[in-house]
Amino acid sequence: MEERTIENHKIHFAIMAIETSAKKMNISPMEMYRRLERVNLFKRLVWDCYDVMHTQSLQHVAEDLVEALHNWEMREKLQTNNES
Repeated sequence: MEERTIENHKIHFAIMAIETSAKKMNISPMEMYRRLERVNLFKRLVWDCYDVMHTQSLQHVAEDLVEALHNWEMREKLQTNNES
């Protein structure tokens, strides 16, 4: 597949994943993206794992993103508290 086409597919997948996850959390897609970026999950889970993630149902992807986000935010919070 042409590199540009793959890039377009990844962008489309990322948008759908963020929108579906945001809806599941009752937040805006922009807030979901910001939170994923803050803990570096957008690149690590959505973008870099596209080959695996895009083969799953959108509902499953959203569940994975929400769970991962909660876990990473909790981890970040604990690390911040330990540093204080």
